[in-house]
Amino acid sequence: NARAFDPALVVTDLDIDHLVGQLTRDDAPRNASFCFSGPSGTGKSALARHLAEVMGLPVIQKRASDLLSMFVGGSEKAIASAFSQAREEGAFLIFDEADSLLGNRTFAARSWEVSQVNEMLTWMESHPLPFVCTTNLADRLDPATRRRFTINAEIRPLGAPQLGIAFETFFRSKPPAGLFDLEGLTPGDMAAVSRRCDLLGERGVRAILDALRVEAYAKNNGGIRPGFRQSS
Repeated sequence: NARAFDPALVVTDLDIDHLVGQLTRDDAPRNASFCFSGPSGTGKSALARHLAEVMGLPVIQKRASDLLSMFVGGSEKAIASAFSQAREEGAFLIFDEADSLLGNRTFAARSWEVSQVNEMLTWMESHPLPFVCTTNLADRLDPATRRRFTINAEIRPLGAPQLGIAFETFFRSKPPAGLFDLEGLTPGDMAAVSRRCDLLGERGVRAILDALRVEAYAKNNGGIRPGFRQSS
């Protein structure tokens, strides 16, 4: 089952409660824009949808694959259409995989790669409603994008305090000590393991921890926090 958005599981320097308070003021500006970067599963899109919900706005969510076209000019038309639709519907626009739409033009090999980024930047500059771009690869964004966003925020994997909260949230059980040795886990990892354990009928804490270890070990750093040893 889908779980309600929980800001306690979003690890970021952005003060989400303060931001929500500002966005829901009667005189709050509507042309706010955000870039949420960080690993897959950290909750970037969920945070974006939460902001739309508290602002009382419908959501239009687009993946880069929804907009990129093999035909010359097709991507630019799709980008323009997304922004136009958001204006017509008064919607909160979310672009996932934004690095594919706003790649660094310095490394562009084809003219359409430059025109595509230019199209995005032009619409971003003039769009009167809130929008969010999410990316797992912030270092690939064109440098000009940064000033187009009102707020740039990194969303990080779960730290030790959040791991305990997440374990209790997803598995309704006290977290085992070995959980806190693991690094790089995200709410998305927790949700995936929860679904897998539900399917297989594996609800024992040891089985859950073993499954989370598999997810953690798949991360680039091997999934173990520096200074920690594996424990049960």
